[in-house]
Amino acid sequence: MSPFVLTDVAVTDFVVNQRNGVKGLVDVMSPKTLPSRYIQLPEKRVTTEKLIVDNTKTGKGCLPSPAIPVIDVSDWENPNVAEEICEAATTLGFFQIVNHGVSVDQLSDLRAAGRGFFGLPAEEKKRYWKGSSVSDTAWYMTSFNPYEEAKLEWRDFIKFEYRPNQVDSTAMWPTVCRDEVLNHSHRMKPIGKKILEILMNNLNASMDHYLEQTLMGTLRMNLNFYPECPDPKLAVGTGRHSDINTLTLLLQDDIIGSLYARYGDKWLHVPPVMGAIVVNIGDILQILSNDRYKSVEHVVMANRFLSRISFAFYCGPNNDSIVEPLPEVLENGDKALYKSTVYSDYMKYFFERPHTGKKTIEWIKLP
Repeated sequence: MSPFVLTDVAVTDFVVNQRNGVKGLVDVMSPKTLPSRYIQLPEKRVTTEKLIVDNTKTGKGCLPSPAIPVIDVSDWENPNVAEEICEAATTLGFFQIVNHGVSVDQLSDLRAAGRGFFGLPAEEKKRYWKGSSVSDTAWYMTSFNPYEEAKLEWRDFIKFEYRPNQVDSTAMWPTVCRDEVLNHSHRMKPIGKKILEILMNNLNASMDHYLEQTLMGTLRMNLNFYPECPDPKLAVGTGRHSDINTLTLLLQDDIIGSLYARYGDKWLHVPPVMGAIVVNIGDILQILSNDRYKSVEHVVMANRFLSRISFAFYCGPNNDSIVEPLPEVLENGDKALYKSTVYSDYMKYFFERPHTGKKTIEWIKLP
């Protein structure tokens, strides 16, 4: 390997401008220390004292912290299922579902296909780089917004957008993972719809065609890859943020638990559960429900010894949807907490900036 000094300029050029991503940096350079381009500012780091790892243990005089609920959805008609989902949506904003009908083998096949993409030669992955991708429904990128971030996140990802009404919209997707990504979408869509129906019913809102387009008119999926990191304490896999869609269904790595959700001034661990799908509430549900449902900040940590892969399936509005509190939640005279916003404007505000917690939803909050 030729000598290579990992200055900020050199790292940015190799990772971003040459489109190698952070996995390329690890594969080619094998840095033994964390390049300064990835060293987060102290206020952005999630330090050990800020983590709630074991939710069952408490110190003297402390109350137990909550665990992320694990909900058995084998019988969607069981009223206890709806009650548990709505309770989680109004409190923690996170829950996990099991016995959802997707087998462990199917989830394992998806993980293998995702790793297949990130294991492709660099030149093949570069064909999908955002802004010049060979597909207008698949984009490869590193970090979150590397052109605006002071510090980069330790993550590469490829995003897929499902356009069922567009002929051959998936024709140019990478063949190594195309079928599994499509199959996963077909499995996740009815699950997402069922959860959204439960949440809408709890608001006395009927899931008609118009509302369905607002809730899940656009479906996307991120395949996220987090390489081994030489100093995870100084880095972050994905920075603190809340999702800007309605609902996210996440397949975590089945071994490494690196996802944390905001709980007060600390971070609550979302542990891997075999065969489970993690569900979290997005900003749009918080807006539609006028704060009855909670979109919660979350963060992904890096790992020193193992790489990690995850799959986030996003249900969200059509780009031209008007997002505002539902009439059903205001019918008793409650004041609307958010101004009406076109969803495309909301997305633009979010994606033009680095990850900044919940500042996007604060942007449209009424005084």
